[in-house]
Amino acid sequence: MDTVQQIVADTTAIVAEQGATSGINVWTIVALAELVIIIGLLLSRNKSNDKRAELKRKVLAEGDMDIGNTMNSMFNAEPLYKELIRKCHPDRFAPDEEKVAIASELSMRITKNKHDIKILEALRQEAVDKLNINI
Repeated sequence: MDTVQQIVADTTAIVAEQGATSGINVWTIVALAELVIIIGLLLSRNKSNDKRAELKRKVLAEGDMDIGNTMNSMFNAEPLYKELIRKCHPDRFAPDEEKVAIASELSMRITKNKHDIKILEALRQEAVDKLNINI
């Protein structure tokens, strides 16, 4: 913002120096004020882009991104999600309270991870083991 303050100071000095002699009118002052605002916005935008780039570098450095899982999830997670949510719905296990509780917890986890194929496959195996269903 030091650059913006310097521009404002220079503009004010020019306006005061030339004043009525050069014919600077209100519209010139408005245009200069708009220029200062635009420069300020551009400078603040660059700072937010720096924060995004820093976050991106941090995520990539930590190795949290699994591109293979991401690509596989884009195309295969939705059908598996629909099948799991249908087969593990708590209403299917109404008479057995223990299975209703397990199905309810599984349904929440399935919904939370509906776009991650790896987790959905692990939840499918968990549903087969705990609820004795065939998926």
